[in-house]
Amino acid sequence: MTADDLHGYLVSLGLTVETIDDGQGTQFAVVRDFEIPAGGLRGKRCDIALARSTANPYVMASAIQTRPPLVVMNTAEPLATQPSPTLGAEWQYWSRRYDHEVKPQRIWAHVLTVLGDETLVPV
Repeated sequence: MTADDLHGYLVSLGLTVETIDDGQGTQFAVVRDFEIPAGGLRGKRCDIALARSTANPYVMASAIQTRPPLVVMNTAEPLATQPSPTLGAEWQYWSRRYDHEVKPQRIWAHVLTVLGDETLVPV
């Protein structure tokens, strides 16, 4: 799998996806204006950024970044988030480990699982 495979899969779902650069050489696939379909954040709209890995085999970063911030930042685990150290304070950095097969479908399912948590309370 490559970053282009993930990008293509997201586009095939009808999502608007752009590639941005953080200014330090890391590129991100950004899903624009996504409506969260389930959980405590259901109905909220946000941009979702996923780092584009150039590693072979593909390595999924253990982070999802959203804009605008969706929950209160700098709180205790297990729901801890913080301002993004790479994309800026308007982005929320969700450090969430990815331990699944590296396939576009599994990666997107992971994102939906993280953002679909029933215990999340929007800001």
